[in-house]
Amino acid sequence: MKTKKSITTFLFFSILFSTIGIAQNEESTKDDGTNNQIKIGIKAGYSLGKLEDSSDNIYTQDYESVSGFDIGFTFEFKITDLISMQPEINYTQRGGKRTGLQPVGENELSNQLNMFLPLIGFPAINNENPLYATFESESELQYLEVPALVKFGWGDDFSFSVAIGPYVGMLLKATQKTSGESQFYLDADGANPVFIPGPNGLPPYTVLPAQSLDADTNIKDDLKTVNFGGIFALGASKSLSDKSELFIDARISYSFNSIQINDDFGKSNIGGVIFSLGYAYSIQ
Repeated sequence: MKTKKSITTFLFFSILFSTIGIAQNEESTKDDGTNNQIKIGIKAGYSLGKLEDSSDNIYTQDYESVSGFDIGFTFEFKITDLISMQPEINYTQRGGKRTGLQPVGENELSNQLNMFLPLIGFPAINNENPLYATFESESELQYLEVPALVKFGWGDDFSFSVAIGPYVGMLLKATQKTSGESQFYLDADGANPVFIPGPNGLPPYTVLPAQSLDADTNIKDDLKTVNFGGIFALGASKSLSDKSELFIDARISYSFNSIQINDDFGKSNIGGVIFSLGYAYSIQ
């Protein structure tokens, strides 16, 4: 898997740097001052984020896409009639949602159970052998991303574009939101409910009733502060005047590195599909 990701990253940057080389070569064939246009834009849109983990880690399985909001600024520097460089600064929301029977990491309940379960022949509860419960869990991640895109554009009054390039993202906030009420189980099938002892830790044992799992947990310290990845985008724009235009942008992004610090909780990559509407103005 690491080899596959390394090859993908190598090919991505090879294509990118080759494109930049072509752009610089074409620029040298132009007369001075022909392509010095600079456009500044603002955009906002809808994103559909996803957490993906190709491993079989119990903590990162079965996550579904979640919707979010994106807003950003674009800075387009014309190199030739065909090619531009477009750095951006974007605020973006990513994450994923999981519903149903799923593991619960070490908590106060597991610590209490570990005071008597090993004494009666049960293994200790820990992150490798967790409790399970039925609830909804959603990871809400907020990033500041800085892409550096090579953009190819065709047309005048109405134009089309394709862009590709890397991005660097900085984690701003990360929250794990859980909700629901459930019994706790000792197994992944939900067949063995958690039980508690009677007075003085002796039988008879009683099944633990359903508990609330409503909580908002700050998980920023559990995730890497910086991630990097790639973007591929398609766009179209309509001129409003000699200096202004409206544009739409549809893109996909995917991180090359996993976001977790501790591999015990999986190796998730974040991705997203983003649809944006924006306005750009030429300042030169």
